[in-house]
Amino acid sequence: MTWFRAAAIGAALTAGVPFAAAGFVAGCHSQPDLPSFGAVPDFSLTDQAGKPFTRDSLKGTAWVAAFVFTRCPSACPRVTRVMRDLQVKAARRNTKLHLVSFSVDPEFDTPPVLERYANEYGADLATWSFVTGDADTIQKTAEQGLKIAAQGKADPTKADFGITHGTQLVLVDGRGTIRGYYASNDDAALARLLDDAARLAS
Repeated sequence: MTWFRAAAIGAALTAGVPFAAAGFVAGCHSQPDLPSFGAVPDFSLTDQAGKPFTRDSLKGTAWVAAFVFTRCPSACPRVTRVMRDLQVKAARRNTKLHLVSFSVDPEFDTPPVLERYANEYGADLATWSFVTGDADTIQKTAEQGLKIAAQGKADPTKADFGITHGTQLVLVDGRGTIRGYYASNDDAALARLLDDAARLAS
């Protein structure tokens, strides 16, 4: 035991502070590992540029997933604005983070439609992908892979175009393991997401 640590413990005991508390102070800078919620299975989709997009496209980089669709009249605009805010803040913090918006209305959301949508929100497409593809693949990726609900087929006569989907954001590490879920309408949760992403990036 070093003289400094012995002196610190002695001072804590002299002041009537329990030894366990002194130990807590000594280790307070350490943080527990982020939880693991399973691996995202491989998928094969297409991004806004018409290029193939798979799980391996994100290998080695932490990423955040969201599920939206361009004709959504309710939650999706808010979720997309939140994603843009995350992109800006991650860049300011020099946190290496990629964003992925999965369309749950793939028949309408073709690559050109997604590219226009991305431009409307000022997305930096260097670190943000908007993806579409086979509807079954997207639903499987959402529900079985990322464990986010995504149901329904577009019907303009129904509320929300007949599509329901979760609005939580999902943090995935560079190995494809889910490390956290964050409510997109909770500022504290979004701040925690940025902190957790920085931990993964480091």
